[in-house]
Amino acid sequence: MILVAKIIDTQAAWQAVWTATVAGIAVSLVFALAVFGGTRSADLRRDSRHVPALAFAALAVLGVGATLGAVVYAITLITTK
Repeated sequence: MILVAKIIDTQAAWQAVWTATVAGIAVSLVFALAVFGGTRSADLRRDSRHVPALAFAALAVLGVGATLGAVVYAITLITTK
């Protein structure tokens, strides 16, 4: 009887695929919120509506911060494994 070596760990491969998909969608949505906040803030500031502009600017800063945090976390995961 010939034994075939298991070349690909399908469970690990599947986990990598779905994890990368979820992470890609999540980071894209968070960065989209940053862009939305920045553009709305600029529009509202132009219309002299400073309080809502400040709220959208805060959303933009939070979105950029969360995106950078996700990138740093991903790099940390890659370098420690």
